[in-house]
Amino acid sequence: MENLTLIQSSKVEAIHSELQEIKRLIQQSNKEADQNKWLSKPEARKELKVCQKTFDTYLQKGIIPYSRFAGKIYIKAGDIQAHLEKNYITA
Repeated sequence: MENLTLIQSSKVEAIHSELQEIKRLIQQSNKEADQNKWLSKPEARKELKVCQKTFDTYLQKGIIPYSRFAGKIYIKAGDIQAHLEKNYITA
């Protein structure tokens, strides 16, 4: 036979609040990790939805910072987000 344990509703609400806070912290941590993720040049172009020539122009003019390693170009996802935020126009 099962043993049943009664819990006060205030304790259940406290547990629920703590779980919500843990969930929020995990989501925040995941978002921060995504911002620090390095994208390849094709991945970054897809994020911005621009053609290769436009993207190359952004890199040449220093609009988007990048890193070069072993002949490949890498861009931080956070730098793309920062570029979009900087150029955000409110209606």
